[in-house]
Amino acid sequence: MKALITASFDPAALARLARHMDVVHEDWKARNHIYFDGAAFAKRIAEVGADVLIIEADLVHSEVLDTCPLQMIGCCRGDPVNVDVALATEKGIPVFHTPGRNADAVADLTLAFMLALTRRLPAMWATYWGGGARQVERASDFLELYKSFTGVELGGLTVGLVGLGAVGREVAARLAPFKARILAYDPYVTAPPPAVTLVGLDELLGQSDVVSLHAPVTPETTGLVSRERLALMKPTAYLVNTARAALTDEDALYEMLAAGRLAGAALDVLTVEPLQPGNRFLALPNAIVTPHIGGATVDVTRHQSEIVVDAIERHLRGERPRWVANPAVYERRS
Repeated sequence: MKALITASFDPAALARLARHMDVVHEDWKARNHIYFDGAAFAKRIAEVGADVLIIEADLVHSEVLDTCPLQMIGCCRGDPVNVDVALATEKGIPVFHTPGRNADAVADLTLAFMLALTRRLPAMWATYWGGGARQVERASDFLELYKSFTGVELGGLTVGLVGLGAVGREVAARLAPFKARILAYDPYVTAPPPAVTLVGLDELLGQSDVVSLHAPVTPETTGLVSRERLALMKPTAYLVNTARAALTDEDALYEMLAAGRLAGAALDVLTVEPLQPGNRFLALPNAIVTPHIGGATVDVTRHQSEIVVDAIERHLRGERPRWVANPAVYERRS
């Protein structure tokens, strides 16, 4: 067997995989290229002679699946949206994916956002960045700054988590030591983590001082936090979105922030990405905006690599891997 890895991959995991097959690693970030052209990608796979493919961003559709004799596909994403899973299933090719690979990274950023908002770090940054701050000459000058930058502690707040999957649970685990009251809405969870209270979505929005979104985008969740539901939030509340922009009504959110109807928001995801300098949220003093970097840590590469290699090793032992996007492939074999 021979593997072509175009994903970013951890050296230790690559060495593990090399004990089972020849490996060619062409990291998409190092080559600065994504295979959107299926024919070009199929040509490269044929040149390498690979029958195992591990990808992260490249597209694996019919041009690849119809021409390359693949035995396995590892997709280093929580949801293998760049793979034609239905066609792979039809051809009997298992597709391994990596749910939770970035849960720790996104949870870390979520807590950073919450602390930055509640401790008013954006206001401090805006005051001092660029040398535009006034000289502090009198006690009243200092008191003015002190009062304007006074924040609140997470421990005295109610934090509402919309979604209790891998990321939502990691956020809850990080919040617990801060002694925050934690509410959560997830219709698919019946046994929440300790210190988390399940409530309805409208109740969560109305009671929370910080609302943090961690649900996937599905037909059921698209527009879940609608204009009407955003209006349920307290004027003093903050919204954090490190999940997907489609969960909210972005226009309504912008209008509420601009009008001071919400205290602030931190957004790592936007309807139009990548984030461009002219984005309207960047002009809001009560918004933190980042360019969808929640999962951008060096550790995520290690997590995704280990999950994929674990799956391949289980497959080679004749076992069903934990994370398979098309379990029907194994059900047909049994």
